Amino acid sequence: MIAAIVLVTTLVTAAGVAIAAFIARGVGGGLPVHDWVWLGIALDALFLFAIFERRAPIWGRIASRGRPRTPAVAITFDDGPTEPYTSQILDVLRSSGARATFFVLGTRADAAPDVVRRAASDGHEIGNHTWDHAALPLRAPSAIRQSIRRTSDLIETIAGTRPRVFRAPFGWRNPWSDRAARGEGCEPVAWTVGVYDTDRPGVDAIVERSIAGLVDGSILLLHDGRSLDPDPDASQVVAALPRILDEARRRGLRLLTVSQLLAETRS
Repeated sequence: MIAAIVLVTTLVTAAGVAIAAFIARGVGGGLPVHDWVWLGIALDALFLFAIFERRAPIWGRIASRGRPRTPAVAITFDDGPTEPYTSQILDVLRSSGARATFFVLGTRADAAPDVVRRAASDGHEIGNHTWDHAALPLRAPSAIRQSIRRTSDLIETIAGTRPRVFRAPFGWRNPWSDRAARGEGCEPVAWTVGVYDTDRPGVDAIVERSIAGLVDGSILLLHDGRSLDPDPDASQVVAALPRILDEARRRGLRLLTVSQLLAETRS
């Protein structure tokens, strides 16, 4: 992930400075070249902010939370399904009567279709998280569209319903990712609170960070896998989830899917 950030930043900055310098040379009597270069760098910074800031509205509207006065939250799980953890999470959710949203990867759904089918039949929402979790800013528009469409097609085949929500890997977007998602009938969705559970900080830390984010209308990001890890152990999330759900109930928060939460926000 760090390598991808460095690569994108380097490419965008180099391109911006080069374009600004080229324009400066062609504009007689205008700003000095170094001022054009600084302008290019400023535009680069804005562009990079739009890529890496998950809630930046520059590419279009993106949902990152429900209405603040809505006594409900949406718990989401990215990067799965990953066994046995996704099934264990589904067991916990079923026992508590909670609903959640699973942003699945096409490759993982293809390998575990029964788990995706079970999640859908249990009333959970299945969202699109691309086919293989590749960083979208490094992909061509056609490749982005293909990744999203292929994943939605597979989910529809497995679960019988087409995804209505899309989350970009890492939350990184570009001018083409949101357009491609909307073209496939998916609303781009970010999150309100991330607890960095993929770092495996311990069950108590995951619970504490999650509880801190349990406020009206929040969208909580957890993971039932880990896309970049050959050992995608999500056992700490499984162990933390009952305590998170109990605290949400204690606070009087309903546990909804992302689409349900957003629908209430817009009603």
